Formats: sequence, C-alpha cells, structure tokens
Amino acid sequence: MDGEEASLSRTEQKLLRCLVRHPGQTLKREQLMDSVWSCDAQFVEENALSVAVNRLRRKLEGKKGESPLETVYGLGYVWNRR
Repeated sequence: MDGEEASLSRTEQKLLRCLVRHPGQTLKREQLMDSVWSCDAQFVEENALSVAVNRLRRKLEGKKGESPLETVYGLGYVWNRR
C-alpha cells in the first residue's frame, strides 16, 4: 500500500474494520465469520473467509510484500500494524 488508496469490497471493509478494532489480538475464524457475515455466517462456506483475507492482504501489501494482516495457523488472524 505505502500510502496509496485501495478500493475495498464491502466484505473486505467489514473484515478490515473488525481486525483494526482489535490490534495485536488473534481473532478466531469463527469470530471473523460472524462479524463479516453476521446472521448469514452459517450459510457461508468457511473458504469464503480465506478468500476475503487473501484479497485484503494483497490490497494492503507494501512494496516489500509485507502486510499487517497475519495468519495465526490453526487459530485465525491478527492485525499487527508496525
């Protein structure tokens, strides 16, 4: 990103909002699914979260390929803004 503006989908916006509200805290996949898709989370495939995270991560990457969105394997995701 490096100061550039990124166009985010509604899902990516919800995901980013949830992550930045809890910086440094690992959010479980279930928490993010409920936050992003609210009452429809039970009807959304779990793979949808992985796809949304990957798209958001690509849009937020800096020139060095670093992203503040990190995967905590087996648990979920964490926002680590350095």
